[in-house]
Amino acid sequence: MAQNAFRIHRGKWVCKEHTVAAGAAAIEAGDMMQVTSGGITIALGTSSATAIIGIAAEDSALSASTRTLRVWEPTEKRCTCIGKVIAGAIAVGDTDSGRTCDLSTHEGVAADTDSQHHMIIVKGIVASADGSSTAGSAELRIAQDMENLNSF
Repeated sequence: MAQNAFRIHRGKWVCKEHTVAAGAAAIEAGDMMQVTSGGITIALGTSSATAIIGIAAEDSALSASTRTLRVWEPTEKRCTCIGKVIAGAIAVGDTDSGRTCDLSTHEGVAADTDSQHHMIIVKGIVASADGSSTAGSAELRIAQDMENLNSF
């Protein structure tokens, strides 16, 4: 896991407490979190998430039982975060602005994958190339959140 893979950037975010699914992996502050299929608990974000809840605000060790976790959630459409681009390519600046992309894992996005429409690219900050082992970064908005579930 990479500490602070995502961090809040602009807009008003609120920190809420959620129940983490039993048996969910260890979580670090900055991990992107998703709602589980039942909609009652959360887990680390995946490339097939149906809704993104927000960014973990604290670390939480692996546990066989449910536990609580504080999560930063956007309160308005203009809220953005800075996140790693760990798959695909991104250019610095506005070249990729407005495109939707998917989470690759809880630690970053796949800029060239867009089947779940999890995130919207606001702008590229650090460029990356396809197949590069060096992560890029981008300013992103959560697109597929609980409010917009099933709207894509």
